[in-house]
Amino acid sequence: MVTTLPGNPHRDRQSHAAFRPGTRHPAALTALFDQLDLSELDRMTIGDLIRHGPDAHDAWLGAVLGLLFAARAEGSLCLCLDPDRLHAHTRKTVAAVGADGVAEFMRRLEHGFYDRLIDRSAGGDFLPLVLDDTTGRRLLYFQKFHYHEQRLKRRLQALLSAPHQVSSSDAAIAAVIEALYSQGAVIRTGPDRIPVVRDPDQVDAIRAALTQPLLIVSGGPGTGKTSLLANLLRALARTGTDPARILLAAPTGRAAQRMTEALAANLASIAEPDSADRSLMQVSGSTIHKLLVYRGTSGDFLYGEARPVAADVMVVDEVSMVDVVMMDRLLSAVEPGRTRVILMGDKDQLPSVEAGSVLADMSLAVGGGSAAHMVVLRRTYRSTGPLLELARAINAGRPVALRPMAFERALNLEAGQWAFVAAGDGAGMQRCLDRWAGHHFLRPQAGDAMSYVDLVGQLSRSDGRPDDRDADPPARLLQQLFTWAFRSRILTVQRRGPTGAGWVNQRIAAGLRQLLDPAGDPGSALFHGAVIMITRNDYARDLFNGDLGVVLRHAREGGYRVYFRRSGGVVTFPAAALSDWEPAFAITVHKSQGSEFQDALLVLPERSDHRLLTREILYTAATRASRRLVVYGTQAAFQTALERKIERQSGLTG
Repeated sequence: MVTTLPGNPHRDRQSHAAFRPGTRHPAALTALFDQLDLSELDRMTIGDLIRHGPDAHDAWLGAVLGLLFAARAEGSLCLCLDPDRLHAHTRKTVAAVGADGVAEFMRRLEHGFYDRLIDRSAGGDFLPLVLDDTTGRRLLYFQKFHYHEQRLKRRLQALLSAPHQVSSSDAAIAAVIEALYSQGAVIRTGPDRIPVVRDPDQVDAIRAALTQPLLIVSGGPGTGKTSLLANLLRALARTGTDPARILLAAPTGRAAQRMTEALAANLASIAEPDSADRSLMQVSGSTIHKLLVYRGTSGDFLYGEARPVAADVMVVDEVSMVDVVMMDRLLSAVEPGRTRVILMGDKDQLPSVEAGSVLADMSLAVGGGSAAHMVVLRRTYRSTGPLLELARAINAGRPVALRPMAFERALNLEAGQWAFVAAGDGAGMQRCLDRWAGHHFLRPQAGDAMSYVDLVGQLSRSDGRPDDRDADPPARLLQQLFTWAFRSRILTVQRRGPTGAGWVNQRIAAGLRQLLDPAGDPGSALFHGAVIMITRNDYARDLFNGDLGVVLRHAREGGYRVYFRRSGGVVTFPAAALSDWEPAFAITVHKSQGSEFQDALLVLPERSDHRLLTREILYTAATRASRRLVVYGTQAAFQTALERKIERQSGLTG
């Protein structure tokens, strides 16, 4: 059992006054909290923690706790207390309290001054904080994250050292790999049905999947991860693995659906599938929560250490989105020596919104131990072009030439291109958003007979069939609607503010509502033709965080229903029954992970020093667009993001 932080942050508010501006604690400490942008709850909790120690007015402890809370807000699992690392990581903020303050904290720590608050036995006493120096670094954790990180390290070691029986000889494995790339059995991609290339890195991954208990595969856009997934499963099935004992999972419902659709499309492209290939058509992905069977009443999972999942192979995609707590719970449900684990993703993408950069850290930990357990896909198979080169340059931190372009011209770029549009005033941004909406929703795109507005209008005329009890729209029109609705997306760095997803959604919705649903409630985000996203897992309805749906007025019922695409068709629910959702004409870059859009508009924050501007934000946004990307913002904001890399601290690699 993991204990929680002591104290109720809402009780005895007078005791927290010393940790608010204008009180008797040193001005430097107040300045530090302001500079770290600590929330009121953070400050109150710091007050509770200090009161749990020997000195209720310990400014030095307050300073270090402030740095720890700030590190946690940035996604780190811990705060490294080694002076050089601490000063390098917090160059400006440490100056606010002075190096002497940190040194005084360390002196008190070494003399046992904080033994009622900080566990120095690496997690044995279940105190609120843990100091762990087992890796040669002094790392300060909240107990919860130390607990899960240590468990995850043990799970990884157990998997890596598990005796996994290899059922096929080297010659048999070589023959299977050879067969996968033969003329009749090779996977073919694209409209021209081009056979996938026998890539040395992908061959290494297939061989490792057949011989190793744990494999991590990392690859950027266009490196063939989806075709590799199909070939990994085909090789496993051809060497005796029962497809019924293969589990596929991803962090979000949308990512799981894409995993299922990509596998089905790759298998369908095979000219001469054998029985093993055909048996894989029944394999489908689910969310990690669904795979582990989340139990809402108790807040835990059915499958775990006491009851491992019954599988021979578990494949998890988009692992960069998984935080340390969920990865611990996932691997806790794996029985070493019985279940192979294959983790796939892009280690250079944005890490999880929650704590940790698990894929990147695990890649270092596992790859450093044995190359047999870690494969990086280096060859790109998308046709080269400026958009792909942009992603590569961002990932490498190379300079990017920004040549401002008119927004109208940027909307009509050729495939594979990207453009930078210099931000104007608020009215200028509104005009750009209106042009984006007009271009993507009011005009037919190449190869389409109707625009989005036309299609929604036709659905409103065709959904009321008197002989149909449910009066749902025809499946053919719904699939066309999904194609339109999910083709483009506005990506933002922030959720709030004048460049945040919330405000952008309001602007786009206001214009479309007048055309699509003029009689609808102007104060509601629901209207005929609106696009929404589920924001919390709903296990009763099989809806998951990240699922995208389209709202339509139901002719028979008179209210709104939301339609969601599934690999087997469509599911629909009354809008009034869905409690956790938000408009999704614009979403944050974090929310876009696991999705791909033909066209994307990235809106950068007004402040060029915004803390969320990082290289990973730019890279992830650039790799969400498959056809064209428009970046709207200032050159200063773009440059800040390019130069600033996320540095989350953890002990996984120690």
